[in-house]
Amino acid sequence: MRWRLGKYIRLSKEDLLRGRDESNSVVNQRRLLEQYHQAHLDEFYEGAEADVYVDDGKTGTDTNREDFQRLLSDISSGRINCVIVKDLSRLSRNYTDAGNLIENLFVRLNVRFISLAEGVDSYRNPDSVSNIIVPITNVMNDQYCYQTSKKIRQVFDMKRRNGEFIGS
Repeated sequence: MRWRLGKYIRLSKEDLLRGRDESNSVVNQRRLLEQYHQAHLDEFYEGAEADVYVDDGKTGTDTNREDFQRLLSDISSGRINCVIVKDLSRLSRNYTDAGNLIENLFVRLNVRFISLAEGVDSYRNPDSVSNIIVPITNVMNDQYCYQTSKKIRQVFDMKRRNGEFIGS
């Protein structure tokens, strides 16, 4: 089977807050996905450029991201039937959303899903999607956001108690 590829790239607000260089993260994700694409050209439609979907500075905790919504629309219309991401957290940091996408929507619409870091490929290795690693990783991604939010609230509460300035 030949696949119509959609490469999804996301840089989160949290990455920006930690001082990561936005362009480097996006460039590096793009490079990794392109290397995979080039190494597996025989699996994709000849001459068809892969669509690239980029959400810069967007949280993965919800699905209200412009290019993510465009990706879902292209999947629904049949324009894309293969999604590749650098790692599961780029797709979503919400456990429920990630599970619904990977285990329900992609399966129902016969969409191949590839996550490079975790070695997930729903076509080459269908068991990799149902492997315990995927839900555990998704839970950890979800908890990461919860813990980060909790720590930030604690710092803000302390600053308020001490009468310190809290910038926006």
